[in-house]
Amino acid sequence: MSQEPQHPQSESASPRKQSWQEAEAAMLSLVPPVALEDEPASGATAPQAASPSPPGWGTAVCIALIALYQLRRVMPLENVTPWDFQALFSKGFGTVAVLVLFPSLLSLWGIARDELKRQTQGSALLLLQAVCWALMAGVALFKGEFVTALLMPWHLTLVGAFMMYTPDPPPLEAPVPPRAKPPPPTVRPATPEDRESIEGLQDAALARRPTEFEKPFEGGQDGRHPVLVAEEDGRVVACVSTHAYSSRECYAGIADFSLFVAREVRGRGVDELLLQALLKEAEAQGLHKLTTSVFADHTHNLKLFERLRFTTVGTHEKHARVDGAWHDVVVVEKFLR
Repeated sequence: MSQEPQHPQSESASPRKQSWQEAEAAMLSLVPPVALEDEPASGATAPQAASPSPPGWGTAVCIALIALYQLRRVMPLENVTPWDFQALFSKGFGTVAVLVLFPSLLSLWGIARDELKRQTQGSALLLLQAVCWALMAGVALFKGEFVTALLMPWHLTLVGAFMMYTPDPPPLEAPVPPRAKPPPPTVRPATPEDRESIEGLQDAALARRPTEFEKPFEGGQDGRHPVLVAEEDGRVVACVSTHAYSSRECYAGIADFSLFVAREVRGRGVDELLLQALLKEAEAQGLHKLTTSVFADHTHNLKLFERLRFTTVGTHEKHARVDGAWHDVVVVEKFLR
């Protein structure tokens, strides 16, 4: 069954009041899709606490040289020829050599595996070695052996302990708890007192264009086409209204709808909340189907209708003329029962 014929009018004709469909086309062309405020900016990374640089291979070389020098100082104490490491182990003093080398080997293992725990243990053992060598140097000084006391490697092991010391990284600052989201607006049927607020939302959506609506409150007057508003802190921040798709009787169960959302609450899901309430109310009023038109480049609105399981009927190519340019319009619909 064909729809009512459209009678073109001359552009030079006197100004007339626009219908809901024309006003909605002008509104949709001016309102860009709104990104969610909670989404982080692309490429943004969370700040991280600066951690101290771990010991590198330069430190490893120094630790190895300190270990060799300690073995060199152990040899005279054990009556071993200087630099004759084989003799040191063959005479049964391998345990002493292992005790001397163990802190250095543990430190080198921690550096090679980048293990903070092993590095810290190696630093503590090197510090203990420095204390032992310092006691032996004190004994040598007490005996008057100044050169021997000076050659004791207590100073080198102390330096090695400081080189291996890696403090724990500073704890991250306690994260700031996210700001609690405001409660969703209250959705309720519109009343005659909301007429001025609804007209204000329409005017703001049209970006201060002097468009006159034929019957801005026509949906709520017949008792079958619901008009809903979202109220927050006593103020209407969004509205959705249905109106007859056609005046012909065969289209009595089909309704078109328009949605207006205040700029300050966009990105909070108010549009989806309002449409969900509209679907329930329209079904309760006995409507058969809801339909509307969306500009093809408004992906935010199209994704919203997709989440609510609207069906895409098709695309009218170059169907709406706004600011001298023709735009494609996508028609969506949803069966209620």
